[in-house]
Amino acid sequence: MNQYLLAAIEFSFIGSALFVLFPILGWEGLFGLFLAFVGFELHLIWHRKDRETKAAQKRDASKKHK
Repeated sequence: MNQYLLAAIEFSFIGSALFVLFPILGWEGLFGLFLAFVGFELHLIWHRKDRETKAAQKRDASKKHK
């Protein structure tokens, strides 16, 4: 799937969730959800970088043995 289409779908879901949750949570609750979302995204980025680093180290190690 095109990454821009996926991003548009993701942001529309986030916007819809905020619209639905605002009357229940208020500004403080939405700020808390925002912080949780940012933290989760940073966690996913960390795992991706870790996986890329380990794959690069594995490639380098296999090149040295040849």
